[in-house]
Amino acid sequence: MLASGSADATIRLWDVAIGHQDLLTGHTDSVRSVSFSPDGQTLASGSRDTTIRLWDVATAQHQKTLTGHTGTVFSVSFSPDGQTLASGSRDKTVRLWNVVTAQHQKTLTGHTDTVWSVSFSSDGQTLASGSRDKTVRLWDGPTIPSQVVADSSNQVEDVNGDGVVNILDLVFVGSNLGQTGQNAADVNGDEVVNIIDLVLVAKMIGNAADAP
Repeated sequence: MLASGSADATIRLWDVAIGHQDLLTGHTDSVRSVSFSPDGQTLASGSRDTTIRLWDVATAQHQKTLTGHTGTVFSVSFSPDGQTLASGSRDKTVRLWNVVTAQHQKTLTGHTDTVWSVSFSSDGQTLASGSRDKTVRLWDGPTIPSQVVADSSNQVEDVNGDGVVNILDLVFVGSNLGQTGQNAADVNGDEVVNIIDLVLVAKMIGNAADAP
């Protein structure tokens, strides 16, 4: 079985042995990513219409629609156990979804530009995301997704992305205090910028021995 997504807003499922195809419709704009679940029973698709759709492969029927991204969904990837779906978007975020309930689990922030790709490690304990911001970030698996374990700069506290954690990062967080939702200043990923984020940045400055 082969799945393909197209700028014509459709998905096609192909039986490569005989050339038969099923047409899956529902997206309202270009389909930018498709991915089979590990057991092959579910197909996920990400689209320029900002939604993710889950499809039953056997019946070629739409199952669920996942909404929350505010930009094109460029990549979707199932965890090895098939229970979690990761998605990367033009809105600079990575989102984790419960496949069974179709509920949003967590938004991972830190990239400063479009997230082009997401992929789980074989044991499901690490998620990698690649971005137009020229970085790759590694995140703890779906059980504790808010913690960045590594990235190209090794410091999620570098909220302004200049490659060093310093007073400018504190100023950036301070200027965003009280903001909710997706925000690079949300260091701990709880979707609100508060004193905890300030403390995390300040602590990293101290560890780097370059505190002002």
